[in-house]
Amino acid sequence: MKTMTQIRLYSLIWFLILSFEVSATLPVFHVDAKEQTGVGIGTTLGKAFKKQFPEIEKKYDTYLASFVDQKQFNEWVQKRVNVIKPNIDPAYRDEVNAIASTWTLSSQDQLGDGFLSENEFWVIQLIPDVGRQTNCSGFGVWGNFSALNSPIVGRNMDWYTNEEFRSLQAITVYEYDNQSIVNIGFAGYIGVVSGFNSEGLFVAHLDSAIGKAYPEPPIGDDAIVFDLRKVLETQKRISMAARDLSKPQYGFSHNILMADTFDVQVLEQPQGQQAHLRSNTSPLRMEMSWGKVNKIAVVNCFVLKSSPANCMSTLNRYRWHRFKTLAQFNRENQAQVKDVSKIMFDTANPHQKIFNQKTVQSMVFTPKDKRLYLYSVPISGIHSTHPMMQEIIDLLPTAQVSKSGLNPITGLLVIASLLLVGVVIVGERHKYSKR
Repeated sequence: MKTMTQIRLYSLIWFLILSFEVSATLPVFHVDAKEQTGVGIGTTLGKAFKKQFPEIEKKYDTYLASFVDQKQFNEWVQKRVNVIKPNIDPAYRDEVNAIASTWTLSSQDQLGDGFLSENEFWVIQLIPDVGRQTNCSGFGVWGNFSALNSPIVGRNMDWYTNEEFRSLQAITVYEYDNQSIVNIGFAGYIGVVSGFNSEGLFVAHLDSAIGKAYPEPPIGDDAIVFDLRKVLETQKRISMAARDLSKPQYGFSHNILMADTFDVQVLEQPQGQQAHLRSNTSPLRMEMSWGKVNKIAVVNCFVLKSSPANCMSTLNRYRWHRFKTLAQFNRENQAQVKDVSKIMFDTANPHQKIFNQKTVQSMVFTPKDKRLYLYSVPISGIHSTHPMMQEIIDLLPTAQVSKSGLNPITGLLVIASLLLVGVVIVGERHKYSKR
């Protein structure tokens, strides 16, 4: 029978373990992509996704039926998806098709019938490129205004979802020879809307409508979600990623939030126009002034003087100025991860919140040590009264993780736990030696 001291000892050990090693709330799929073809990667992932989510086809079909009607869907396939697909890297096309080959797909494009067709799966892959209806926001701080003396970036993904889609939230890690990429999204979704690589490069997609119709025919259209994945596979700095992303043309306008181990910037890319990289010192529109050193924010509109004026909605203007109000960091009051997390969870205005009812995922990433802190909305879609981000550990292969070693706080907890355990054990031995 355990003594009270032993019970306290075990309780103490479990408390300390849980304090510094919180498990991931989302399933994480690792795939060895070294020397693998798109077919091989897709086949491996498709089987893993299906095993984890046996009704994944039905879930995606149900979501798509709630997102778009049949007539609009048919137009998207004919006038958008079928034009974009040939411009997608063949390896990615092979990966999508290989995933589909491991699932049970229907030959009929009938939304809401409980079955998923190939065209329906492709529309899912290309929602930001053909269907829009995404929002999001982000914030970054770096340099000597960061307690890490390196960037801390926050990002909220605000999408329309339903229970089926929310239940498919997942992280996919592609482990290549030279570097790995972490895709934060959904099982079976192989493009990137939020992600980072083992070099510390982080990218996130945000819509930015300028009121122009989708180009028809969309000649030369590319897919931003697949191009974001490509830069994560090939680049490690904002400047090079921005260079690669500025060459293609896309059907919709968007912002790309980017961070690396030195900086945080935003690529403003209006439809049919030249893209421009925005820093904290870039000239902005008067009504969207910033004036903050070593800090940057992004919402669903452009703020550069050189970009089209599209910050018309009160939602975008409020969130922008709310970020500006919250960005009070300086050399004496340096930002920590918890501070950026608090900003991304801000709900000051009930109708124009940074953290709102459409927020699916809220995250903070630190590029230098490649640490991801993530909140994901429950399947119910109802946020917790006190939402918290959890650090998602063991995402990258050990050889590709920063040599910075253990998180200082985690290290202190480990040392403290060992000391306390030692004290208890010595006390127990001393007590029994007197008997």
